[in-house]
Amino acid sequence: MDPNFPKFMNQPPQTLCGRHPVLEALKAGHPIQRLLIAKGSHGPVVDEIFTQARQQRIPYDLKDRPFLDRIAGARHQGIVAYVAAHPYADYAQLLQNLDRSRAFLLFLDQIQDPHNLGAILRSAHAVGADALVIPERNAAGLNATAAKAAAGAAAHLPVCRVPNLQRALQQARDLGLWLIGLTADGDHNFTTLDFTTPCALVIGNEEKGLRRLIRKTCDFTAHIPMAQAQIGSFNASVAAALTLYEVFRQRHLS
Repeated sequence: MDPNFPKFMNQPPQTLCGRHPVLEALKAGHPIQRLLIAKGSHGPVVDEIFTQARQQRIPYDLKDRPFLDRIAGARHQGIVAYVAAHPYADYAQLLQNLDRSRAFLLFLDQIQDPHNLGAILRSAHAVGADALVIPERNAAGLNATAAKAAAGAAAHLPVCRVPNLQRALQQARDLGLWLIGLTADGDHNFTTLDFTTPCALVIGNEEKGLRRLIRKTCDFTAHIPMAQAQIGSFNASVAAALTLYEVFRQRHLS
């Protein structure tokens, strides 16, 4: 695999190639995760693709043509679209319909591996989360690999993709949700926090954890105690599953 291929797309989702097919998919509102556009591409159709991508806030990358050749063969016409396995939910509408008295949201801060995303999605659905929220850029999207790892949960749990995760967190806080960031050096043992209140759990990147501004936005930070800490911390999907079960235990078994 080419080293320049986006790390979080190490197993590509379904692709759609060609200028007119991609443009028609954009116009039809098909769930497109990301666009790859050959450097130097121009013309009315390409201009319209750029316009549609900006209007729909679909991220795109400019790549050399040989890169696109390796991804999609020689008939891409300078345009490749990664098609999401499932459509994303509208975050503003989700917040509007949220039961604020018992709301529970899960935010992922730049999770890169689609297998981790799918595993976390599966756990979130199992414990009754209201939705999963991911950023548009520098993160795995809801592609075929993630959907397969989620084992069907993607069809039942809303997944929202937002342009600014920090702003999305603030909007949740404005509705009365407490924001709890999970990090290896968090201030609280995760079992000591009250997850029965309206709240949101924030899981960080596999290697770097929570970004500074995201961590600063959280009301609390929590950690999972370990008997042996030489490896640093749990895998992101394992840490999410452990904490999500604690949420379930407090809300349904206590």
